[in-house]
Amino acid sequence: MRVERTLRTVLLCVGVLMVAMSAGCGEPPPPVDTSLLTGEPCEPPCWQGLTPGESTEEDVAEFMKATRFVDTRSVRRGSYTRLTLSGEEVTGVIIYWRSSGGLSPCNDFSIEEGVLTDLTICPYPGVTLGRLIDRYGPPEKYVSHLSGYERQWVDVTLYYPTHGFTVYLMLRPDDATLKPESKVVSIWYFRAAPLERFLQLGWEAGYFSSVPAGAEEFGHDWQGYGRVPLG
Repeated sequence: MRVERTLRTVLLCVGVLMVAMSAGCGEPPPPVDTSLLTGEPCEPPCWQGLTPGESTEEDVAEFMKATRFVDTRSVRRGSYTRLTLSGEEVTGVIIYWRSSGGLSPCNDFSIEEGVLTDLTICPYPGVTLGRLIDRYGPPEKYVSHLSGYERQWVDVTLYYPTHGFTVYLMLRPDDATLKPESKVVSIWYFRAAPLERFLQLGWEAGYFSSVPAGAEEFGHDWQGYGRVPLG
């Protein structure tokens, strides 16, 4: 038994060594997207050269061909739908994809009438709330509420309308506290506008299920790090 265990350990170590050697001699590691924190190659609402409301479906297709950020095996297309007076209507397409580094499972591009309307990016784990606020300052507004089956977590969305993006975080309900080290789960890139116009455009794009309140009544004002109100 001890001999077999030792042999398995040796084989495992050899396997790990071979993987490490092949990684060093093969393709370079996939890139990590740090653009939200660096502003390179462009500032929000632009992401990696794609800008909501400006970039075309052809621009998106060229990006998908040329970039090393996308795991091409993961790319899927779905229908982009809106709720209209006559019911749910297909108005465009959504392209879902994972990052080539395996760190971003929830990325997507939404396209209507041949134009990129918005995009969602899951950043690498190093994007924290503290680093975000160091770069962009506090959010203009934020919303927070219990979510999930039996309310298993707290959704928090921070609004940066004049930069053209919102930031989503998930907190434990027993510790619904925003901290500098809180991890950013995803970023929604949209068109930059003053808050009230941003909310209206977001509703028109299907981001909100109902017309949001006016800017004054919407969400909560930033009060610094700490516990968030639930509601």
